[in-house]
Amino acid sequence: MHNKTVNLPLFPLSIFLLPGGITRLRIFEARYLKMVSLATSNGGFIICPDIDNKSEQLAIWGSWVEIINFDQGDDGVLEIDVKCKTLVQVNQVDQNKEQLHFATAVPIKHWAENESSVAIPLLMDSLQSLVESNDLLKDLYDHNLQLNPYWVVARWIELLPIPFDVKNSFIYESTYSEAEKLVSSIIAEQL
Repeated sequence: MHNKTVNLPLFPLSIFLLPGGITRLRIFEARYLKMVSLATSNGGFIICPDIDNKSEQLAIWGSWVEIINFDQGDDGVLEIDVKCKTLVQVNQVDQNKEQLHFATAVPIKHWAENESSVAIPLLMDSLQSLVESNDLLKDLYDHNLQLNPYWVVARWIELLPIPFDVKNSFIYESTYSEAEKLVSSIIAEQL
């Protein structure tokens, strides 16, 4: 999957989602209902935090997601659960006549895709407690919790209320150690 250029619909939304992460989206605008339709037949779509603010130092990146569940909210609005397959570097963004964005992107390798059997019980136990105490997280992750430390640290980076620019520094493949140190220090402080 890496190094293969893809062209997918783009959903501009400030959500930080790393590989393996799951979130629920409410879709009600016509152009994004069209995006969901396209995504079901074309391999997903890209959630991109900021398509209008490309800096010279950091390429635009996004989370390539696949739809794993459809539902209808109590108010009749479409709710979809999406899971991040991989991060992508967005190279070009175009807009069609329906004002739906499309992105040409290349998948980038991320540490959250790695596997390890090394245990980090403090972070895993605290994540499991959080999931069990939060109905939405329980619904999304109840059967998806993993012991893999890369996966656990990625979930904490997504969930912790730390500034987006700090989270943004952890999109690079080489930043796992720093991410684990930050998460461990925050969780240890809370206990």
